[in-house]
Amino acid sequence: MSGVLFHTVEIDAECPLDVAFARGYGTRPAACVTLLPFRRSTTDTLRLADAGYVDEAGQVFPPLLAEAFAIDRRLDLSPASPSVRESWGAITLANPDGRFDALIHDRVIDRMPIRIRSGFKIHDAERQIDLDPSSSALVPVFSGLGSPWQPDRLAVQIALREVSGWLDEVIMPVGSYAGSGRFGGDANVRGRSMPRLRGTALNLTPVLIDAVNLVYQISDGPGSVTALYEGGFAGGIAFSGTVDDLYASPPPPGTWQMQSSSGGLFVRLGTKPVYAITVDAAGDFPSGAAPRTVLPLLRQMLIEDLTMPAQWLAGSWEDSREAGWYWDGSQAVTGRQVVNTWLSGLGIRLVPSHEGTLAPVRLQMPDHTPDRVLAADEVTALSGIALDSGLSPPPYRWRVGYAHNQTVQQGGSALHPRITAERQSFVQQEDRVATWYLPAIKLRYRQPGDLPVMATALLNEDDAQDVANEHGALWGSERYLWSVTLPRSVAGGIDLGQALRLDLPAPGLRGGIAGLVIGEQIRSAEATVTLTILV
Repeated sequence: MSGVLFHTVEIDAECPLDVAFARGYGTRPAACVTLLPFRRSTTDTLRLADAGYVDEAGQVFPPLLAEAFAIDRRLDLSPASPSVRESWGAITLANPDGRFDALIHDRVIDRMPIRIRSGFKIHDAERQIDLDPSSSALVPVFSGLGSPWQPDRLAVQIALREVSGWLDEVIMPVGSYAGSGRFGGDANVRGRSMPRLRGTALNLTPVLIDAVNLVYQISDGPGSVTALYEGGFAGGIAFSGTVDDLYASPPPPGTWQMQSSSGGLFVRLGTKPVYAITVDAAGDFPSGAAPRTVLPLLRQMLIEDLTMPAQWLAGSWEDSREAGWYWDGSQAVTGRQVVNTWLSGLGIRLVPSHEGTLAPVRLQMPDHTPDRVLAADEVTALSGIALDSGLSPPPYRWRVGYAHNQTVQQGGSALHPRITAERQSFVQQEDRVATWYLPAIKLRYRQPGDLPVMATALLNEDDAQDVANEHGALWGSERYLWSVTLPRSVAGGIDLGQALRLDLPAPGLRGGIAGLVIGEQIRSAEATVTLTILV
């Protein structure tokens, strides 16, 4: 028996349905809110293959996948850039009889899920036929989203995108000020987006939404203000309590009040300030969720603020490192920028899997011997690849920023005359810095790497020092990239971020060494997969 490689494709297509409004006289009160969903639809799945396939349930995958596709995925090793490089590729559907014309015009097909799996047909030599394997024997190759379909005269092309590519096109939705007064803002902020605070942030500038009544907004959800500064000095304006309605009565002169609810976090001053107002504050989500550490904050933002389906998120999101960030609403923020803000400098990547989920993966060598071993009899090609710029030769120091100052303030007359020296030093710089340093690298290399300070969302020095030490442990010795080509039958189940052990006849690989899969290249017309492995 011999195996014949083939691929199946499943594409979800949504069919919106009209909502029929029935008056229902005598059955419910007039103007009663409907229980029908705002958007009603049904979803069908289009199934096809490049060689035709019928699964054990009798579902037919007609041979309408016209051209070979290519998928390339790669983790960016740059420590300050936590993005996953976008995978690219496309599939082409044969459409000589126009069978997809109505689907293109009548269905919602852009950004809909697409799943590609591969398998081997087994040739039965006695009967001279190829036997279809069961669906459980098929291996996921790609699971993501399809871009808008591009029809041609006899075919339709669909560009493929990882689920992480969805982050590039999603703008973090925020409310805007109507200029209607009170919490709707005055004319000065009409049309401006509201600020958003998640976690704990230091020295942020709240938005003055009512210049007459001196009302400032800090976030679109509940929270608390731990300190209010005028020109960097915290003792000039006294706190006079938390109230249910800031507009019920003004605060006494020389004081400030706070209001916190699902509608937002606000403060009001009793006296017009002379210097700029900044605050230290902690912000919750409008839903009431109140995570305070990095990965739980990111996960909740993906679900609640960026409306990402929760089923797309996998892996462990546990974290003990306190963090926070503030967006003042002055600029549009994409989902990708949100991810970069939380993960920048931490050595963590949000990695898409073959199954179409995203999981946080740490860039670090395994502390145990990986179970999966690639030996010489399984590898069809092997070659070295140059490391990313700045990582070879290895950096002799790693500097990680923490306690980010959200508002850098100039000295001199811009600061309160009673500001302390320590506070003045803090407000004039963006980050405090934790450092890992290895003099031996400077002695060994004539020009070792030296990367700039990496800003993070971390608050505490100990957490930042741990991150710097982790970077030093990973990159403090010489690292190498290898391109390893394997048969599809061997590469099944290997995904980005997975630890492997290489035992191959090449410098540094003889006898076995642990490595991390950071890249993948798949060509549908080839029975091999090429992995990029960091050792």
